[in-house]
Amino acid sequence: MKDLHQAMAAIQILRPPKNHLATFGATTLNYVLLSVPDDEPQTCRVRQGSVTAERPQILTPDSWKERFDGFGEDASSYAEQMNRQYGARLRALEYRFRNELQSTTLEHAPLAELIARVQTQMDRDNAPRTGLMQSPDKHWSLGVMKFIVDMTLVSFPGNVQELQERGMFDPAQPRETQTRRQIEQLFMQATRDKSHINILGEALRSAGLFTEYEDRFFALLKTSS
Repeated sequence: MKDLHQAMAAIQILRPPKNHLATFGATTLNYVLLSVPDDEPQTCRVRQGSVTAERPQILTPDSWKERFDGFGEDASSYAEQMNRQYGARLRALEYRFRNELQSTTLEHAPLAELIARVQTQMDRDNAPRTGLMQSPDKHWSLGVMKFIVDMTLVSFPGNVQELQERGMFDPAQPRETQTRRQIEQLFMQATRDKSHINILGEALRSAGLFTEYEDRFFALLKTSS
């Protein structure tokens, strides 16, 4: 698993989509993923595709066993790595993710040159639903997986707030699920306004979740000092 840990560290979202995930229904984001083949370091592989995040209509324990669809034969190993990396944040998301690779080409150009070229094209096309990223070539689908999970986590607090404002936050859901959603909201608020950090800390202690979230909490506290 050391290889996957190193791959996760090497994945970079160079330009996230401007659009976040919708609260209702499914959201499809496009991506351009760049990687350098190990045997051809002076070239760059360009993969283009789309990845969809959606809430299953029926939530069952089995629905999460296959929550990543279209991510290749290593999807199970990648999902385990994502669980280690994101922990409670990933478990709180009620989404399934589907990847569709549409094209793969090999460009005879260095990575930096291609990054600049693709960003210029994205500016020209004005593509708010398209993200640009780079990843190790061998683990490119892990890069796509990280991309869509990161985008979902960014969108998640706003989705919960919109559901609450419209009176659609289901009180029949398990208390743990609701608590984790509220915690995610507080993390987002504390990121934007450091005065909310103490409120977040108290909420974590009250819910008995401080130990589980403490690394993330102290990382946030460190950035505020």
